[in-house]
Amino acid sequence: MVTHSVPRRSFLSRLAAAGAAFAAGSAMPRSLAAAPMDPAKPDELESWFLAMKGANKAIYDCTSAAAAPNGVFFARNLIKFSAEKLGTKDADMSVVVCFRHFGTPFGYNDAMWAKYPQLAEMLQVDDPATKKRATRNWMLHELVEGEAEANLPGIRGHGASIAVCGAATSFLAGVLAGQTGNAKAIEADLAANLVPGGRIVAAGVVAVQRAQKAGFAYTYAG
Repeated sequence: MVTHSVPRRSFLSRLAAAGAAFAAGSAMPRSLAAAPMDPAKPDELESWFLAMKGANKAIYDCTSAAAAPNGVFFARNLIKFSAEKLGTKDADMSVVVCFRHFGTPFGYNDAMWAKYPQLAEMLQVDDPATKKRATRNWMLHELVEGEAEANLPGIRGHGASIAVCGAATSFLAGVLAGQTGNAKAIEADLAANLVPGGRIVAAGVVAVQRAQKAGFAYTYAG
């Protein structure tokens, strides 16, 4: 397996230098803005949310690696306790976990965590099983807080969907590529290797706005 090695110091220094720009990167020159859309016609992303027919709609917004497990745990609890205490069925639920900003890599599969170990180093993510820097997406395997179905396969089994930030994916690809790598190729690699049920969205901030427009309750997971 080929890995892309970036010296830790230079990788983190580039990350620090770029982080502020990423956080404030919503500004767009007017000439690059998309043409105005008919406000009465849902766009592709809004249509995705509108197609979810469960009456109980919720989106969990995960913006950091440390808080990403919270979003999965909250989604699991909504599904579990709605069913146990209120008698809802999976078909009654429309649940989305959104991984954006520095929570985005939890939307990638094991292969990407192994191929780009810089992700775990950058985010300081340890695998609960090994107590070492993660080389897999541990939420595909381990349970959050040891609770049944409190992981990605657990919530997917009840129909939950996963939104993965495209803007952050592009940013992370650029950091991983450095000065000599192919950022576009890395971005395509990441986007093609999402967790089951994952969907690349234009940007996580756009996804949470479109979700609320479509009637989803919003919860900030951290």
